[in-house]
Amino acid sequence: MSIKYWSQVGIGMLVLGFSTLVSWYEGSALLDHSWEWRYSAPLSEMVHGSVTNSNDIVTLDFFVYAAKFSPLYPGMMIISASYLLILFGFRVFKQAGFRICLALMGMIYLALSFIISSSPTTGGNALFWLLLSAGALMIVAASLIHVVPFLRLRRPFNQN
Repeated sequence: MSIKYWSQVGIGMLVLGFSTLVSWYEGSALLDHSWEWRYSAPLSEMVHGSVTNSNDIVTLDFFVYAAKFSPLYPGMMIISASYLLILFGFRVFKQAGFRICLALMGMIYLALSFIISSSPTTGGNALFWLLLSAGALMIVAASLIHVVPFLRLRRPFNQN
């Protein structure tokens, strides 16, 4: 494996790690805002039922809170994780498998974007547009990867 590949993986992992830590820190403000527990702690409610004190909050809910109110670093998490998945998919799969992987990722992102489309917060709207555009780009890229080899096979007619 080449140094180009591993340097891209390393930079992607650094960005993902940094943005994850910052998102986690920003989301920890949920502990101080008890009025927001009902709306921003869905995983804690699934685990513990109703959230009555800060000890009931699951750590993953910090990311939900950060995504709702400060979406920059959760967006960076999505972009860097997408980049790493595309890099791994390109390395692991051949051309046909890669375009299927890319199309599936695009459909998953589109589905996630429609799940959060009715979010009343600006962060939710920003992540909606990020997921929508990333999903659409992945599907377009998969389509182009599928079509380009066929375009090379077509040759213009000779006019002799």
